[in-house]
Amino acid sequence: MGDELVVKIPNTKLADQRVSNISRTNKSQVKQELWFDYEDIDKLPQVIRSIKEEIILSCPHLIKDGSRPFRVHWRDYKDYHLEVVVDARFHLPPACDVYWDNREQVLQAIARAAKKNDVSFAFPTYSVRGSEDPNGAVGKESATQKYGVPR
Repeated sequence: MGDELVVKIPNTKLADQRVSNISRTNKSQVKQELWFDYEDIDKLPQVIRSIKEEIILSCPHLIKDGSRPFRVHWRDYKDYHLEVVVDARFHLPPACDVYWDNREQVLQAIARAAKKNDVSFAFPTYSVRGSEDPNGAVGKESATQKYGVPR
């Protein structure tokens, strides 16, 4: 099921490029970067196990025979969050509605695992500091912008 889109690419642009025709691919990937709050650092190993379990239970097209990677790993310490990466492959073509339904199932599985373990997704924050007090006391105001799944 295509979108009937005609794409014209000059030969000069293709000469040094690697081209993949995803309409002929029967496997797909869902890769998602997750940010967790530092306050949940002790819960992270269990959260990772829960994410794996939820995806296995929710996604029947998941490739779990070892022929393709299925990973959920704590990847890094960042300035204001802990970074976890989910990388899963599926027996589904990447250019169809079933792929997008499957991707949604993965995201819902991640949200269930986070909720089950009572962890928060991190979001970018910044602080604005100013001196409004005539005695020189510094006041603090915080503004946050939220991304991700709420508790």
